[in-house]
Amino acid sequence: MKRYSWHFLLLILVCSGLSACGKPEAQAMLEDYAARVSRVLEVDINLDLSEAALAIPALPQRRERLLPTTEIREGVLDVWDFEQCGMMNLIAERNSSLGKVMAPSQKMRYEIRFIQALQNCQAQMQAIAEPDKKQREFIQRLDDIYAIKQANFPAELWNGLYTSEEISQQFALGKAPLPLQDTGFGHIQRALEQLHSLAQLSEQNTITPPQWLSDIEDVYFTFYSTDYGAQFLTGLVMLTQTLDRTATAIEQRKQQSPFCPKGHQPRRATILFNVFRKYYVCEVQPYMALIQREGQQWLTLHHAIMDTLPPPPAMQRYRAQVLALDTADSLWQQWQAASQRHTDAWQAILGQCDLMPKAPQDVR
Repeated sequence: MKRYSWHFLLLILVCSGLSACGKPEAQAMLEDYAARVSRVLEVDINLDLSEAALAIPALPQRRERLLPTTEIREGVLDVWDFEQCGMMNLIAERNSSLGKVMAPSQKMRYEIRFIQALQNCQAQMQAIAEPDKKQREFIQRLDDIYAIKQANFPAELWNGLYTSEEISQQFALGKAPLPLQDTGFGHIQRALEQLHSLAQLSEQNTITPPQWLSDIEDVYFTFYSTDYGAQFLTGLVMLTQTLDRTATAIEQRKQQSPFCPKGHQPRRATILFNVFRKYYVCEVQPYMALIQREGQQWLTLHHAIMDTLPPPPAMQRYRAQVLALDTADSLWQQWQAASQRHTDAWQAILGQCDLMPKAPQDVR
């Protein structure tokens, strides 16, 4: 009895290890689907989803994502002029030891608050009916500073978003594919919408920061606490490889000889149809629908931000390759092409057996 208990415990430990170190559910599901098609067709499908993520271009280095801005240096006596606008604490915040090493999110928050304070200061000084010489000189200097800050503003917003570690993590390589369900997309969607609202400040003549700006680190924590974007990209390329190489196998088998001789429907045709219905329609298609529905929204939100702000050249190239929905040879378009090819292959071979259902198709 003691020996039996030991072996039983060992089995539990081994199984637990396999669960912890096993493949992600989505990857296992896609590999199982391709393996079943391969067995029925008796055609090898060279699937290597662990390497699929190599098709994803790497996010440019931070220095390539960083936009240059013009720094303003004011003399001590000149700075005191801002006391009449109540800006001294804000200026001191930036000049402090912590202010000089602000994280991108905090630097962006500071710039939003500073440009709003400048606008308020301008309005206050312009309301003076008969400014004296010193006030007129300050108003001119204030206008010059505001012009520089306004020109910097889109770049400051860009740097605060796409050079931060939290958002960069969304484009990391080597992550597991998106789960089959419970992806947590709602939280990411809300956070991206909030960042888009910040990007839109660059288009406003009068800056009105959102009320949640003081809690911006909560927004960034949403990105820090999930790999959603990286998982979506991995799932996308895994789907692309699976559909494309499965289509290749079906096409090769069809070229060898009729899978269903005219007037005959062999047992292997029924098995193939069951694989199509049970594993493609019932398992792969729902995952495709998930990738389509959530992924398209994720990409669209990034596009909305990048259409508002000025991406540097390296990010423009990355956007065309990784984030574009309609650019030729982008990851999304590669998936669309693989989906259509996969649909056509199934229609051809099941149509040959008079088994092709009319309704189910790849999610486009």
